[in-house]
Amino acid sequence: MSNKKRQAKPWDLIDPRIQAVPESISKYRYEICLSCPLLNKVTKTCYACGCFMKLKTTLPDAFCPKHKWDVYELSN
Repeated sequence: MSNKKRQAKPWDLIDPRIQAVPESISKYRYEICLSCPLLNKVTKTCYACGCFMKLKTTLPDAFCPKHKWDVYELSN
């Protein structure tokens, strides 16, 4: 991985070229979010980035702006 991160975009969710992270990684990321004080508990959105975290945690290029979890390198 290069030092510059590719910012995940909302349309990555519907891009057939972008593979989702394994379910175990998505669950791990989301559990971190659920315990974070920056998560809006009603809407499940992040106050730091504004994203819907249940969806964001499935994207390999997504990362937490507060450095609680990072991008996931998919193996080819």
